[in-house]
Amino acid sequence: MKKVFIVFCLSLLPFAFVYSQTETETVCKPNIENVFKVSDLKRKFDIVEDIYRQSRQKSSFLFSKNSVSLSELNYYFILIRGFPYFEQLKDSIPSVKPKELIKIEYMSEEEVNKYIEQLNYTPEEAYREYSNFIRNIKFEKETYLKCIDTELAKDEVSEYAKGILRYEFRSPSPSLIPPLITKLNFLKIFKEFILNDGELVLPSYLRVEVYLECGCKTPYLREFSHRYKVEN
Repeated sequence: MKKVFIVFCLSLLPFAFVYSQTETETVCKPNIENVFKVSDLKRKFDIVEDIYRQSRQKSSFLFSKNSVSLSELNYYFILIRGFPYFEQLKDSIPSVKPKELIKIEYMSEEEVNKYIEQLNYTPEEAYREYSNFIRNIKFEKETYLKCIDTELAKDEVSEYAKGILRYEFRSPSPSLIPPLITKLNFLKIFKEFILNDGELVLPSYLRVEVYLECGCKTPYLREFSHRYKVEN
């Protein structure tokens, strides 16, 4: 009878393992999605900061009156405010052919200022939202580390191994290719720089490249922790 009981218990082990694994994935899924939300908040901050930086220039590709730039400005406005800035953009703005780029017409200072005023969202506010979200994750550091390590252990089998995201925002330009990174590598970067090293925000793409290439960690290059104040 004892042997039968042991055999019965052993037969249940695979089911227990599957249940445990499923339970872990169920618990970790929201945490992993929160980590990826950090990427969205970083991009949002990068966009807002770039908008303000370019708004101070006399001639900026972003604030030029061509279909590419105005579409980008409209997309950024929707991202931040939830509704478009320009109505019927496709019908009212003609496309600019490559050979016509040398004849760019720029938005007036009044038009630029009106856009910024209607945007009503500053780099300081975007940074605060971004960094505070990271800080809240750190309050549950051990839980997040466990979930990330579980996913990293899967390596190429992970559902995030082939998923791609834009790590760093680049202003619209015909010659610039956005920096890309796999979602699995993003988890690795978040673990090492944010959870293990305690950095306030994500490292620059150059530091990411160096780390992924050789495991080396270079010092701060262009992070934002000293440019904006964060309320405690």
